[in-house]
Amino acid sequence: MQRNKWIRTAATVALVVSAASACGSSGEPASAKGTPVPSPTAAPPEKAAPQHPAPGKEAPVLEQIKYDLESRVLSMGGAVSKPTSSSCDTKEVGDQPQTFTCTVKYMGVDVPFRVETKGGFILMQYTATPTKGGVLTAEGMRARAWQQYGMYGGKAARSLRCDKAPAVQLVPLDKPSGFRCYVGEGGLKGDYDAIVTAHGMRLT
Repeated sequence: MQRNKWIRTAATVALVVSAASACGSSGEPASAKGTPVPSPTAAPPEKAAPQHPAPGKEAPVLEQIKYDLESRVLSMGGAVSKPTSSSCDTKEVGDQPQTFTCTVKYMGVDVPFRVETKGGFILMQYTATPTKGGVLTAEGMRARAWQQYGMYGGKAARSLRCDKAPAVQLVPLDKPSGFRCYVGEGGLKGDYDAIVTAHGMRLT
């Protein structure tokens, strides 16, 4: 999957990973699956930025790349605002092509990326490929379910349930994660796979 983004001295970011396991249907009615999703005390955020300050446009390229990767991991996790940190096995990014590894730490899980820069003096293009997948969080999955189905109220909100999932874990990108949310009643009734993508999390 390719996503183009241009910033001063840092640009294209691609997040690609393959392989996944699909989850099958147990045959139970949606109203009996999972556990209830309560109404959140605050509206779930659409986006979550790292809790530390963003680097400025004049900051070193490597710092901008690290901040961008942390932001992407937060989006994968469902925009659950928790502390993030990152490290790379290079000290700086120069104007010549480079390949290196950066690892984002989030809720105790390491999310490694293979980063390849194309080189450049004023504008730099790079790709970042997660080597072990993206992160799914149980809190983020519930928040996503409420955003898509619960916030409208009625039968959908009352019957909204999600599988019990680990607080955080690595899952393949763009494939069913193995966890689902369910609407047991109303026009939205059905089973919905939680899928982590390069741009966030969705239920489909």
